[in-house]
Amino acid sequence: MNGVSRLWMMGGLLGAWIVGHPLLVTGNMIDEWERFDTASHDKRADEEPVPGKHWTDSLTGIRFVWITGGCFTMGSPPWKEHRENDEGPVHQVCVSDFWLADRETTQGQWQSIMRINPSHFQKGETFPLEHVSWIDAEVISANLNERFQGRARFRLPTEAEWEYSCREGGDSIDYAGRSDVTQLAWFADNSKQATQPAATRQPNRLGLYDMSGNVREWTLDTYHPVGYHKHREENPKILDDEVFKTVRGGSWKDGATKLRCTSRSFARTTTKQSDLGFRLAAVAGGTPENKRSPMTGFPF
Repeated sequence: MNGVSRLWMMGGLLGAWIVGHPLLVTGNMIDEWERFDTASHDKRADEEPVPGKHWTDSLTGIRFVWITGGCFTMGSPPWKEHRENDEGPVHQVCVSDFWLADRETTQGQWQSIMRINPSHFQKGETFPLEHVSWIDAEVISANLNERFQGRARFRLPTEAEWEYSCREGGDSIDYAGRSDVTQLAWFADNSKQATQPAATRQPNRLGLYDMSGNVREWTLDTYHPVGYHKHREENPKILDDEVFKTVRGGSWKDGATKLRCTSRSFARTTTKQSDLGFRLAAVAGGTPENKRSPMTGFPF
């Protein structure tokens, strides 16, 4: 069985995408994903995710925090200091209940399935995973979906879910918590120009660490500078044929303004950088999302 066939067995969605985009499937990517399949083939989930409760995946050690859904005003008003144009207009959105990992995916959590550590800063299992693409996050999500067989569905958080969680359920706060930013985040002022162990700054009131700082985080959504004009009120997300995805949270090399919960940036789906990682979200049950359109074009 060749590499592409193995990937197809991991999930029809991901396999179909790869077959349609052979030029993006490099030898190194196939090699990493084959190891992924081999490492996780005989692993089954042995803990049942219960809606309304936090839980920890026994294989990866990822702790998922239950986030009770609600409505909030997304974005940043024009008068807000340091606000960028793509942070508006402010608009009312509502998100459903979901789980969100309490920290950015660590190198140890990644290697419990993938075996290969692609990170630039390989300083230990508790450090955040980085130098991974949006596609890599899709791969590990597909594997977890296969293991849990419909009991939970894993993916990246949408932009709305991410901001709602960073803001502790949509409160009007600048950073992911209510202490001084130096106590909440690893960033340019205190990081010593490198990542630091995950979950060693103060969490926000939902129990989420490093949503401001350490590494930037991929989200599910396609990036558009005026994307908020396209949002529906209920569970908004933008998934189209563009190659740029939205990135949130700021990193170890950013100033404090980039750590704000409303700050947006973007990167190409294949981008891998030493300040770019992700955290996973999950929802109870459900079916995988529809096949996504081919990723081509530019966000502006």
